[in-house]
Amino acid sequence: MRTIILIIALLSLTLVFAGNNNEDKPKSFLISGKVVDNTESLTGVKVVLDGKKVVVYTDFEGNFTIENILAGEHTISFSLITYNNKEITFDPTNDNNLKIELETK
Repeated sequence: MRTIILIIALLSLTLVFAGNNNEDKPKSFLISGKVVDNTESLTGVKVVLDGKKVVVYTDFEGNFTIENILAGEHTISFSLITYNNKEITFDPTNDNNLKIELETK
């Protein structure tokens, strides 16, 4: 009887781990980049993915990163006081690295 219970328990664990397959998960991408003006990197730029789905800010060197972006069309907007807002549309097919230039108002 113990042998049968042990076999059932091992088979149950095997089925649980066999079902934990990454092929079922949609592929996600990473987008990163640097925001500059014509002379320097811009710190504190608000970077918004898909109208506030994700909001991040650039670091002291103007860099930003957004992870776990699913395939499909997305919009990213960039804004900083005294600069014109900028918006781009993209469809990630691999990890992307952007260079965004903002213009002063």
